[in-house]
Amino acid sequence: MDIKSKISKLPDTSGVYFFKNNTGKVIYVGKANSLKSRISSYFSDSSQHSLKIKKMIKEIEEIEYMLTSSEMEALILESKMIKNNHPYYNTQSKDDKSFPYIKITSGRDFPQIFFYRKLNKKAREDKALYFGPFVDADATRTVIKLLRQIFKIRGCRKKDLKKTDLCLDYQIGLCSAPCANMISKIDYQKKVKEICLFLNGKHKKLLNKLYREMKESSHNLYYEKAAKIRDKIRSIEEILKGQKINLDNKNNKNGYLLKKIEEVEENEIKKAEQAIIELKDKLRLEKLPERIEAFDISNIQGEFSVGSLVVFEKGRPNKKDYRRFKIKRVKKIDDYAMLQEVTERRYSRLLSENKRLPDLVLVDGGRGQLIAVKRILNKLNLKLPLISIAKKEEEIFKSEDNKPIILPSNSETLFLLQRIRDEAHRFAVTYHRNIRTKELRNSKLDFIPGIGIKRKKLLLKHFKSIKDIQNASIVEISKIPGFGKKMAEKIKTVLVKKRVG
Repeated sequence: MDIKSKISKLPDTSGVYFFKNNTGKVIYVGKANSLKSRISSYFSDSSQHSLKIKKMIKEIEEIEYMLTSSEMEALILESKMIKNNHPYYNTQSKDDKSFPYIKITSGRDFPQIFFYRKLNKKAREDKALYFGPFVDADATRTVIKLLRQIFKIRGCRKKDLKKTDLCLDYQIGLCSAPCANMISKIDYQKKVKEICLFLNGKHKKLLNKLYREMKESSHNLYYEKAAKIRDKIRSIEEILKGQKINLDNKNNKNGYLLKKIEEVEENEIKKAEQAIIELKDKLRLEKLPERIEAFDISNIQGEFSVGSLVVFEKGRPNKKDYRRFKIKRVKKIDDYAMLQEVTERRYSRLLSENKRLPDLVLVDGGRGQLIAVKRILNKLNLKLPLISIAKKEEEIFKSEDNKPIILPSNSETLFLLQRIRDEAHRFAVTYHRNIRTKELRNSKLDFIPGIGIKRKKLLLKHFKSIKDIQNASIVEISKIPGFGKKMAEKIKTVLVKKRVG
């Protein structure tokens, strides 16, 4: 069959094509949205072609192709095939050093991703990862932006993240903001590994990995995390459009994954409903605990004390009803009193505004915390079901029972209570950290001559709080590297005056 007859039978779909010479060697690799249309253009009006293209066409003896499901896949596959085959007319059309690459600075705690050209000797010797070469520069930039939208990898070239603030990239969803401690190093590196799987063309492996994580999160009732992973899977599939090379006509993996995602969503709802039914039974409640409110306290030796309230409805977080509290009345270290302040403020307000009360109140702690909150409910003449859950043995206390309730470690009901307790703790700690950071920026240490940012950080790192510094001796302060007796005396003098004042 001659070339033109083969062209007439080409599919009108996206893919990567290969031109071979009479020895079977690949001399050119290209990508196309429509293989039939693109390849036909080489053999139609030759007057529009350059001398180099005309020379290449004369050498074409065989045409092969690989089907893809999108231009995105074609771009990545084209890059790999050029790298593997070194086709003469690709490498001659452009100096290989000027081809665009995608660079990931993998030798750092929080790697960047960006567009890169000129893969010279210096670049080859660094610790970064280079994906490419690509032919289409505009398409390469588009890929980078899409990947940043999905994986939230930074594209800035800042070297010292400790000296930066939240930027526009975070606000528009292109970065996870490691510069502002919005993501841990472990979680960030996990995203980098995922993006590398994608750029290596291992889409099936990546999607399977994400699906397993989603299923595990859903099983453990971490529905918010499962939903985020589900959205990531859908985003990847959206840009790939079923991106699996169709060489053997096997069923597309992505349709299977979408079906499984829908099943997980349905199971999430069923698991949550079942856990609530079981919770009613295990706690001997009069009605289903469809609305659960949970409280937690966070402080460091009484400094910057805060309380948190999280709300779960039908087993899922209702974030718009979350509330944060600055402790106002309690001045000493007393978690029981702090819990009493927060719960009294919460339910006094609900009563005064005639708003819905919860079906169950959950407190982080043991019997002591439970009794403290029970006194407040009695004071307000509220007969709300109340429990506490202690972290050490995961014992559940109920005010009217003498013995704790022990649920099986694999119980869906226990998973739900742990999920709610942990969310209350997370919300409290986050608020406490924000308050502490804000307060320390304008702390009493700023009134001490000779105390700059570095010394301030050293003091707080060593003593943890202003109160600890006030209680420390001059000898203890002077032992910190960079501090002496005179500086320690200055610090004590100023802090003692501030406390007295």
